Amino acid sequence: MKRTIKVIALGFALATISTNTLHAGDTGKVGPIDFDISVGSECMSGNTTFRIGYPVTEIGGLTYQGFFPFSELKWPLDTWLARVDLGVNIGKSARINGTVKKNTTKPGRNMVDKAWITDSDPTQLDAYSESFNSDFSALILDCDFEWVFLKNKSNRVYAGIGYQYQKFSYDSNLIHQYSPSGLPDFKDFYGDGSVSMTYDISYSMPYLILGGKHNISKHIAVAGSIAYSPYVSAQDKGMLLLEDRKLNGDMNGSAYMINVSSTYTISSSLFIECGVHYTKIIVDGTQTQSISGVPTSLVALDSKSSQTSGYLKIGYNF
Repeated sequence: MKRTIKVIALGFALATISTNTLHAGDTGKVGPIDFDISVGSECMSGNTTFRIGYPVTEIGGLTYQGFFPFSELKWPLDTWLARVDLGVNIGKSARINGTVKKNTTKPGRNMVDKAWITDSDPTQLDAYSESFNSDFSALILDCDFEWVFLKNKSNRVYAGIGYQYQKFSYDSNLIHQYSPSGLPDFKDFYGDGSVSMTYDISYSMPYLILGGKHNISKHIAVAGSIAYSPYVSAQDKGMLLLEDRKLNGDMNGSAYMINVSSTYTISSSLFIECGVHYTKIIVDGTQTQSISGVPTSLVALDSKSSQTSGYLKIGYNF
């Protein structure tokens, strides 16, 4: 992750230097710089699905092959986010954007846990439980550099690079656990209201972006962009308190993001923007499981996250 951040930082520095040089002119002065700030609210929905399965390797022992997955947890992402956006225009062709988002509510839907235990019938659902989320935290940080390479009076097309960091944390309380297939040795169990599991997952995503903007009129503009991250680094940590089992996963994969927005300019300084945003993240890797602090096994792991958001914000141009 440190290497990724250094690469992004270097890219921003080089891009800024190049932009300043291109807009310096004969006088050596930097072109006009202005910035805008906006605040708003965002409604996000979706899920993060976490799965483990074979192969399973005992620490210092044998490797066992089998089906995938044998366990699946689906964490809801339904929440309201407060957001702050800052944009810096450098000359007429370069722009730097930064966004911070933090949750103000927690998901109302339950976390769902499923397990397939019978090796002879991998499709047989043997364990099912639901837990409500007693605590939840979401943090999203995003920054990008955009360079306009095509433009006329009404249209602008740009490309750039960016970096996004996401972290989601949960405390869940078991409601009810049972066996749909009726396994005789599976205990039908009700939670006692205490936290039964904690789970954290974070994503580090450098990305490439391509977008455009069209001015419909003096006051109305529409914009859209698509971004792709070819290298997503993800880490997750979980603690099953009822079993004293600790989970640590390390994953890599890819992601893409789509954004469509519309801006209404109220005056030369004041504007309103609304939009929709979609993110898809797919990663896989391995997870180390420990019991009472002692590592016991290494299992295959994957995670998929789908996030759909709608937002509204008001901003000021300086």
